Amino acid sequence: MLEGVRWEHTVCPVCGFAEEDEFLRAPGDDGHEYRLAKCRRCSLVFQNPRPDEATIGLLYTEDYPPYRAPTRKRGGFLRGLKQRLLGHAQRTLIDRIPVRFGATLLDYGCGAGAFAYEMRQHGWNALGMDFSPHAAATARAYYGLRVIEGTLPHPAVPQGSLDAITLRMVLEHIHDPTKLLRAAFEVLKPGGWLYVGVPNLASWGFRAFGSAWFPLRLPWHLLHFTPDTLRRVVTDCGFQIDTITTKGHTKWMSCSVDRARKLSPRWWLPVATLRFPRSVLTNWTQWRNEADDLCLLARKPDTRATELPIHNAA
Repeated sequence: MLEGVRWEHTVCPVCGFAEEDEFLRAPGDDGHEYRLAKCRRCSLVFQNPRPDEATIGLLYTEDYPPYRAPTRKRGGFLRGLKQRLLGHAQRTLIDRIPVRFGATLLDYGCGAGAFAYEMRQHGWNALGMDFSPHAAATARAYYGLRVIEGTLPHPAVPQGSLDAITLRMVLEHIHDPTKLLRAAFEVLKPGGWLYVGVPNLASWGFRAFGSAWFPLRLPWHLLHFTPDTLRRVVTDCGFQIDTITTKGHTKWMSCSVDRARKLSPRWWLPVATLRFPRSVLTNWTQWRNEADDLCLLARKPDTRATELPIHNAA
């Protein structure tokens, strides 16, 4: 375990219930074993004990992968053709949001800024937010983005100022997801959009690989969502769900296969090391809506649209 990180036992981070059952013990990327618990009330799975909020930042060093500037430009003909042929769940959901001139999108937990930059290329007034000064500096330097250091709520993001917020692979890192989602609700305009992407604990990948499933990503991932638990926490914060779907990532599948070969070898794993079977398996899980990446699109209700005009008495 990283030196200086303090560990704490916690009640359920979503509903506050104190009773839980052990769900799984799994090795982290650092070789240590970590414990996952399941809440007896709301069924959320969470790391317990977990790094405390004051010292968890020590896990996010400058070489943390999402903070690294890309070594080459994104894009290319073959990559673009693949996305057009196979689709892309995140982009498909984001594309459902009409982009008006000047509409503002905040990519919360933007890392090195690649996604916010992509959204800017698609017409958004896109800005980023990250609690890491290193990540913020990278996004500014490499993409020329406006990036706010810190978390929500934040004085630089007024209430009702945003048209959309994206939380891509963020919510699973948060000690208090309800606090973040309620802050997101407040800074969105009425009718504003929320996109959430988290690893899918109800995926075929988790059932197949168990403790070797790559998206567990311990000890960084504090929370582990299913469609039901993600839907519940988002709606409890006032949002109306538009769509919940899943997206497969061949790279995630490859990492799970590699980890499983080391931890719990099975007869079919050598076949899955080949690129074509991995790709087929990834797309099969997406077709079944049981892929590794759980994607949710929701809206802040626009009460103005349902309010009746008030007429003065004659």
